[in-house]
This record gives sequence, structure tokens and C-alpha cells, in this order.
Amino acid sequence: MQSSSAPADGNLRAVATGLLGLIDGEQGGVAGVAEEEEEEGVRGLFEADEEEGGSKKKRKLPTVVIVGRPNVGKSALFNRLSGRQAALVADIPGVTRDRLYTEVTSEDKDFVLVDTGGLFSESDFKNDLNPEVLRGKMTKQVGAALEEALALVFVVDGQEGVTLSDMEIAKWLRYNHSDKRIILSVNKCESTSIGDALSTDFWKLGFGEPHAVSAISATGIFELMESIQGAIEENEHKKKASKTAASEEKEYTKIAFVGRPNVGKSSMVNNILRSNRMIVNDASGTTTNSVDSYITIGESDYCFIDTAGLRKLASVQGTNDVIERLSVKQSLRSIRESDVTVLLLDAAMGPTKQDFRIAEECQKHGCACVIAINKWDIFPDNSYEDQLEYKEFLLESMRNISWAKVVFTSALENSSRKKVIRAVESCLSEYNKRLPTALLNSIVQEAVAWNSPPCSSTKAGKIYYCTQASVRPPSFVFFVNHPDLFDDQYTKYMENQLRKNAGYEGTPLRIYWRGKAN
Repeated sequence: MQSSSAPADGNLRAVATGLLGLIDGEQGGVAGVAEEEEEEGVRGLFEADEEEGGSKKKRKLPTVVIVGRPNVGKSALFNRLSGRQAALVADIPGVTRDRLYTEVTSEDKDFVLVDTGGLFSESDFKNDLNPEVLRGKMTKQVGAALEEALALVFVVDGQEGVTLSDMEIAKWLRYNHSDKRIILSVNKCESTSIGDALSTDFWKLGFGEPHAVSAISATGIFELMESIQGAIEENEHKKKASKTAASEEKEYTKIAFVGRPNVGKSSMVNNILRSNRMIVNDASGTTTNSVDSYITIGESDYCFIDTAGLRKLASVQGTNDVIERLSVKQSLRSIRESDVTVLLLDAAMGPTKQDFRIAEECQKHGCACVIAINKWDIFPDNSYEDQLEYKEFLLESMRNISWAKVVFTSALENSSRKKVIRAVESCLSEYNKRLPTALLNSIVQEAVAWNSPPCSSTKAGKIYYCTQASVRPPSFVFFVNHPDLFDDQYTKYMENQLRKNAGYEGTPLRIYWRGKAN
């Protein structure tokens, strides 16, 4: 089989330059040390999760990283191996930018699979994103992922054959990661008979027998999984020798950072993690996937989720950008699955209709909520009274979550890290709060004394007693004689009385009216 044609000289120079830059960064120097320190906060936190009582538990697992040039099917293979649509997939180079993590369970050994952006991409990114800046940042993300890896899956395109980019990446992998098992996966081999022929030419890369696979049709996936399991068993003892295995389980609280595009979500997450975990760019639309980052702060364990910006529904539906539509879908799913949402607003723009709609999603799915007024540093002369006035205007504009906790932040200032974390902890405390039944009914009796239950021409409403049914969010069941009499207005009144007497700032409340017979 003949190799595919070589890329243009300009592309080859870009490939070589990118490789040399990454090699230099890993071999030492100030840049290498800084990068290692930035990743220290999140490294080694990739563990399997188990659902129990609404919280996530984690156990330590080995890490396997998928790597290769752009548009060879890494994300499609990532989805196939993980068994779910965890990564966005489109026939466009440069869709994956941040590295993504997911757990893969099997009959033998479970492991964490990592999807990475393409190495040294010359992709034409959408809108006004700077391809040169993004390529460098994506390359750093790949390098950080490889440092965590126990084994690598090097993905190439069987239909294109061996390219000069593949050979350069193979050389770099041998030079920098010879201590790791490298599994060569020749993707886009839909036919088993033709696949073997297509993969033959890839022996020259020097990684042993190529695995002919198809992420679309699942051809060769079983054999690839067997090789990954063998690589884990082969290299696991090296990791155990250098690190003491931590067998304890942790419960992680899920915190989703949501908002319109370009309000500073990725910058805020990076600030909290004290690491350049997310790629940040001045142009909107840089983040495409929802990215999870696990970290322990004090005695609390968190999963911070950076999400793609949410534009108006009409704007998203009217675009031909498949990536944005999939990104919005993932962002909405992150809201549904989170315990706390941090809704970021641009201080200069103030609350918009789109912010109101995003807040409705948070309220609908029962998430505790922190509203972070970001970029507040553009008003250096504002006083505490100005903040109170801004907050009053904000909550008046966003009545659907007027109960939310409000903080004023700047993603560029270290003090914002403490503000956001304290606000999240406060919301979680209220989110998990349970009132004693005696105190609860005392509040209800006082509320009824001030405002009697509604009535009709033939019947009068009566509340017998109330009990708190659950937390996360706090939910209350009122046992009454005629549930149909208790309308939204009286429900809101009772909610306000509960908040006035018992707090519950930062968390939604659920109120249910039940007939005594039920």
C-alpha cells in the first residue's frame, strides 16, 4: 500500500514546530516547571464513580489516553469505548479542545479513558477564534493528559494511510513516553478484510501490530479493548510502586458553571482549580464540551463542571453549527445533573432575557444556585452600597431565582476563588438542611394566623400539619382538607414565610399539598 501524499511544507513546519515546542516544555525549564505546578491541583483525581444517595463516589483507577492528529476519529473511538456519547463528534478538525474524562467499565479492569484534542492542528476554527493560540493551548492539554497516562492509544486514519504528521507524532511519543505502553489503533477500517490490508502499512511506525478498528461500526473494538486491558495489567505495578494506592472512597458534589458565552466560566474554573485546566480565549465559543474537574478543598470534595455558553434558543436553532447544538445539549444535561449551579453574569451587561431563561432551567431541575456577577473589577470605584443596589436590581429582574446567593467576582482575582467556594458551601448547607417537625409546624401556624388559607363559596381551606419529606432540594408536604383550593399565590406566600423564618438562601423549595386521605 502506498502512503498518502505528504502535507504542504508550511504544514510540515507547523507540525515540527509544535512537536519541538512540546518536547522542550516536557524536558525542563521554567515553562515545564510552571506547567507541572499548574496541573498539580487536578492530577491523580481521576477515579470511578458510583451513584449512592444522590452523591458521587470515586475510587482510584488507571488512566488511558487517546492521542493522534486532528480528525482521525479519536472522539468517536472515545464514545465507542466508553459506551456513551461523552464527546462531541463532527467531521470538522478541532472540535475537541479541552481533555475529557470518562469511566470505562468491563468484566476485567475498569479504567478512566481520556479524549484529547488533535496534536498540532492547522484547523480552521469557527468564528474569530485564533487558530495559532488555540493550537498551542490544545497541545498543552494533550501533554498534560499524557503525563497522567498509564497507557496510550495512538489513533491514525486507515483510509489516508501513513502521513508525515503520523510519523512525527510517533517519533515524539517514542522519545518522550517510552515508559508507557503505546497501542496503535488504525481507525476507519469498516471492513475486516480490507481493514487488515489498510493497517499493514502502519507497522513502519514501530508500535507493533496495528489494530484495525472502526469507531462507527465497532469492528475490532473487542480486540482493542483486550490490548488496553493487557497494557493496564502490564504497567499497573509501576504506578503502584511510585504511588501508594488510595483505596478510600470520596463523595463529590457536582458544581456546574453556566451562563451565556464569554462571561468568564472557564477562567473562573481555572481560578478555583489554580490551574489552566480549561482553554481560555477572548472569543466566545472556545469551550465546546462540558468538562469535569475533581478537586478536594479543605474537607470537601467537588466536581467542577465547565460548560459551553448558552445562546438564545432561536439563535442556536437557526444556525448550521452542529457543534454548538450538541454543546448546548451537554450544558443543559450538566445543569440537570448538578447539585449547585454557578450562574455567571457579565457585570457590564447586567441581567438579560437569556440569563433569565438559564435561571429557569436551574430552578426547574431543583439545583441550588449562586449568581456570580463576574468582571466586577471594571468598576473599581464602586462601594458596598453600589453592590447592594446592583443586587436588589438583579433579584428584581430575575424573580424566578430571587432566592439565589449573589457574589461579586472577577475571574482574574484570587479573592474570587474564596467568594465562590464560600457561596457554594453556604448554598449546600441550606440545600441539605432539614427542619424539625415541631419548628416547621410552628412556622406554618404563625403563617396561617397572618394569612388564612384560601376558600371558595362552598368550602374553606384548612392545613392540618406539615412535614419535610426530603432535602436536595428541601421539599415540604402540607396535609390539607381540599388541595385544589391552595393556589400558586398561597404556595408562594408559604414559601416566603419558610424563607423568612428558616433561611434557605441559595436553594429552591418544593411545596406539595396533599389531602389527608392521601
